[in-house]
Amino acid sequence: MKKYLTVLICCVAIGIGLNVQIKYIHDQPKKISIALTNIEALARGETGNGNCRFFGSVDCPYSGDKVLYVE
Repeated sequence: MKKYLTVLICCVAIGIGLNVQIKYIHDQPKKISIALTNIEALARGETGNGNCRFFGSVDCPYSGDKVLYVE
């Protein structure tokens, strides 16, 4: 009985460890794509051919108007 309980606890621990590892690997591409998007946005700067869409509360860097979002 003691051996059975030890094996069961080891299997549960391995299962939890694999689950955590799988979730960590699954989240990595999202973090990388966000980082690359931020780097690209910083490299592009505020000049260029951007589009300001709709009316909202964000300042358009091209025209100075209040818009919903800037592309």
